[in-house]
Amino acid sequence: MLKQKIISTLTAIITLLTLWFCPAKPAEGVFSEKQDVEKIKFDEGVFEVMEYDLVVSPEGDDSNAGTEEMPLRTFLGAKEKLKEIKDNISTDKEVTVWFKEGTYLIDEKVNFDSDDFSNVVYRSVPGEDVIFTGAVELSDWTEGEINGIKALVADVDTEKVYFRSLFKGEERLPVSVWPEEGSFTAKNADIKDALNPNDESGFFKLHTAFYANEKEIMNFANLEDVNVRIMHKWCDDILPLHSVDVETGRVEVRKPAAMTIEVNDNYVYENVREAVNNAGEWYLDRSEGKLYYIPCEGETAENLVLSAPVNDSFIEIDGMSDITFSGIRFVNTDWDFVSGTLNLWPMDKTNPNYEYIEFAPTHPQASYEIPAAITIVNAENINIINCTFRSISDTAVMFKENVKNSAVDVCHFDEIGGNAIFINAPYAIPAVTKEISITNCEINEYGRIYNHSIGVLLCHASDCIIENNEIHDGWYTAISVGWVWGYAENPTDNIQVKDNLIYNIGNGWLSDMGGIYTLGIQPGTVLSGNVIYNVGCYGGEQGYGGWGIYLDEGSTEILVENNLVYDCSSQAFHQHYGRDNVIRNNIFAFGGEGIFRITRNEEHNSLVLENNIFVSDDRVMYWETIAMDWFKDNSNLYWDYGNKAVYSGSSTKLTERHNIVDMVGRGYYNNAVFADPLFKDAANRDFTLAENSPALDAGFVPWEYKAGTRYTFNG
Repeated sequence: MLKQKIISTLTAIITLLTLWFCPAKPAEGVFSEKQDVEKIKFDEGVFEVMEYDLVVSPEGDDSNAGTEEMPLRTFLGAKEKLKEIKDNISTDKEVTVWFKEGTYLIDEKVNFDSDDFSNVVYRSVPGEDVIFTGAVELSDWTEGEINGIKALVADVDTEKVYFRSLFKGEERLPVSVWPEEGSFTAKNADIKDALNPNDESGFFKLHTAFYANEKEIMNFANLEDVNVRIMHKWCDDILPLHSVDVETGRVEVRKPAAMTIEVNDNYVYENVREAVNNAGEWYLDRSEGKLYYIPCEGETAENLVLSAPVNDSFIEIDGMSDITFSGIRFVNTDWDFVSGTLNLWPMDKTNPNYEYIEFAPTHPQASYEIPAAITIVNAENINIINCTFRSISDTAVMFKENVKNSAVDVCHFDEIGGNAIFINAPYAIPAVTKEISITNCEINEYGRIYNHSIGVLLCHASDCIIENNEIHDGWYTAISVGWVWGYAENPTDNIQVKDNLIYNIGNGWLSDMGGIYTLGIQPGTVLSGNVIYNVGCYGGEQGYGGWGIYLDEGSTEILVENNLVYDCSSQAFHQHYGRDNVIRNNIFAFGGEGIFRITRNEEHNSLVLENNIFVSDDRVMYWETIAMDWFKDNSNLYWDYGNKAVYSGSSTKLTERHNIVDMVGRGYYNNAVFADPLFKDAANRDFTLAENSPALDAGFVPWEYKAGTRYTFNG
């Protein structure tokens, strides 16, 4: 053993000298493994009305028979017509409900249950634009002003209706924010204002008040309409105001913060009348019953048409099978404050502040308790295909308990308030929700209301596929799998997360996130073929954790292979703690704080790290190296473009980093190759390998890049 150690150390010294004096030379011949996937349009088929099919049109009438000549008028009308005639239809017959082009108002949630007819496809006529909307048009405007600025004004009976969203077409219009740029920081939060003051973790004290710095508070004209959005680590809270005191700086809220309010937490005020001043902003004054809108160029009282939501949920399916929605655009729903129901932490109801609390705190992780526009429960073979979800204020699609063999395929999610797709099954062993596939979707701008939302969130399910999706421009994690922290028994297993394209997430707003994030013991789970880049956590003093692949607490028996991860603000790969994971044949490149990190040293083997390529630019390879047995590495390639040498440690400072000799002496860099991998153009992020790349000597096997959706979407 000692002889082996001496030989390894001598080899490392020779390698280090070679790196300094003999840099690798580029190769002439190249082969490309990166191929652009040709995108295609979804084949919508042909319009053919069969014997029991129904036709729906905005010009129809629900008293009609539902034929092409005498169409029905509404989605609900079609559902009820099928219920009327279902006894006349053979159960093995698939029925299609055809929607003609136009906009269909869904002003109340449509509920499906076991009394409804199954084996139905609700779909658009091919080539026609079918829109299900939760909003009604507003067009009766007059000229006026707000805050001395020209505005267009409409009357709204706010005693009967109060909406928190407003749309121009399918575009969500912004409410006012104070400050207009940047954010304020909390001055203090008193333990006396916490409903759970004895929280041992320190994270969940449930503050009902905090103190603002001078000049970061005002006597708001309409206090009850103002929200405070507070950022803490991996959660943002939207809290309605109860009171403010400009003399003391005290701010009281009507909903306890889901996470402890700490000194210097970032926050902003939203929906502030005094701050309405930019074109496109709007404000609904509850006290006056007036809607104010600052017009953009060319907009007048005569030509302005906006839409106000009257609904926040379209469909709930409970106890059915064989239902498909295809070719439909679901748009423009509202949101409201959610009162948490999980009772995760005790609330001291004797605290005087409890008297003004209207909403219970919600789960602090991943918008867990936010409702959905489409909810599916106790159902099988429910499919959403070739649909669009735009300006949905809550979660878009949620699969709950006892859902099997269902799919979301070739769908476009754009500007989603919560999670785009949430597999929200309860904890049960074996898993009661299984065989859900999320494929070929584009998810853009998720978490627009609840910033800590996720593109695809999976809790307590098995045998699911999340594949060939493109997920980008969210404030938080793109794909999250598992919902058990630590090594407790876990129903989540055999989840295939493959060939997803993930980029531009985090955007420097929250912390503790990953392009792909996992929790708990997950035998059979595979993360493969994914391309992840531009993951950025909050950059302030309290910010941390913008990781590409993030195996969090207890992640176990997960295979991570053939992934390309680069340009993350922290490390490309991070494992908090886990057991027996295999990390092989990946390219991890250009992390802002290094390339690879394990946070917690445990007595068992955390992972095996083999045949990977690590490249950096004056950043460390392994972030923390204080112990020898955190993990086993073998046959990896390491290269630093910045200083042509390879270092590990918790810093790149000369006095705080470890060179190759030091690391080999600690038991790392086994059978390593230290050489330029000969990428085609690493500076411009072309990771095509040369045909004689030294990475091949380290056992790296090139793979075909095919990440992202194979389909193209209209806008």
